[in-house]
Amino acid sequence: MQQVFFNTFGCKTNQYDSALLGQTLEQSGFTLTDSLDSADWVVVNTCAVTKRGEDKTCQWVRKVGREYPQARIAVVGCSVEVSAGRFSELPGVSLLLGTEEKFRLGEVLAELEQNMGESYHTGPEPASGLVRTLERYSQESVLTAHRNHARAFVKIQDGCNNRCTYCIVPFVRGASRSRPLAQLVAEVRALEARGHREVVLTGIHIGQYGLDLAEPLTLADLVEKVLAETSRARIRLSSVEVGELDERLVEMLSGEQRLCRHLHIPLQHGSHTVLQRMGRKYSPAEFHCTVVRIVESVPGLGLGTDVIAGFPGETESEFSECRDFIDSLPFTYLHVFPFSPRPGTGAAGLDGRLAKEEIRRRVKILRELSSSKK
Repeated sequence: MQQVFFNTFGCKTNQYDSALLGQTLEQSGFTLTDSLDSADWVVVNTCAVTKRGEDKTCQWVRKVGREYPQARIAVVGCSVEVSAGRFSELPGVSLLLGTEEKFRLGEVLAELEQNMGESYHTGPEPASGLVRTLERYSQESVLTAHRNHARAFVKIQDGCNNRCTYCIVPFVRGASRSRPLAQLVAEVRALEARGHREVVLTGIHIGQYGLDLAEPLTLADLVEKVLAETSRARIRLSSVEVGELDERLVEMLSGEQRLCRHLHIPLQHGSHTVLQRMGRKYSPAEFHCTVVRIVESVPGLGLGTDVIAGFPGETESEFSECRDFIDSLPFTYLHVFPFSPRPGTGAAGLDGRLAKEEIRRRVKILRELSSSKK
């Protein structure tokens, strides 16, 4: 019986995808292992958000290929859509599957086992940056357990309709596609029945949940239904855009005991001019007004955000404006990212690229601010 080791890079959505892929493989007769020594296959679920993250993934794959020659390596997910050629050259890599194709992993591995020695690649040609996704969500399987996790993730949608200038994700995951409400309720109930005490509703852009369904729904509709149809598990929201937190959702955060009083609202920057260059759809004043209203409505709220340091053209004045703006709001933690240019995005071609040393300095300042806020 073939044993498979998983390593997942990137977001909660990737964590969910890996859990579902692992479940599918077990149903197909494979065994999951936590040991590279015993692995016949190593599945690497990749993230393309930053070049630095992709570099680390490549280093890890190269190390596995060198130190565990008995294992064949399958590289799947977002980085395959933009850097397939880079991964195909690494030792031990026998399989490349893009963001949609990776859900065929079970049948492809079975096929390769019948044809030992062959390699397999589907998806776009290397570095084409074109993702082929369906117009509707096509997943039929329901995740029943999140292996080795007390907290389970449930992917409620995939893809994004925004085009922020720094972000490659819409190009590798496609447009927003929502899962059917009944399927999601069934999945949360199954995870609750398996003993998971907390379920995180996640996705690429969860505030767009339900807008593409034949009978449109909202994120608040989903949360209300999940709470009504389950009895024990806490429900937590992952990242939600500031303009998509409606009054109904805020009321539930305040009043529903099983809905965690936690929000992650991505800011990205505190300067209006930088937000415009990023292609974000709000001003600092609008962000401030909404966050203050929510904090006043939800006592004890844990509030996190994302911020990018060193965006092209970021002046010292704009950076100071960003730091002061963040300091004025009751965030409890920050996720700080150095700007990382990705080919194919609008920001990759912008002038005014900052020196790496200066970006590191600004990242350090913001991370120190995060520590003080904690």
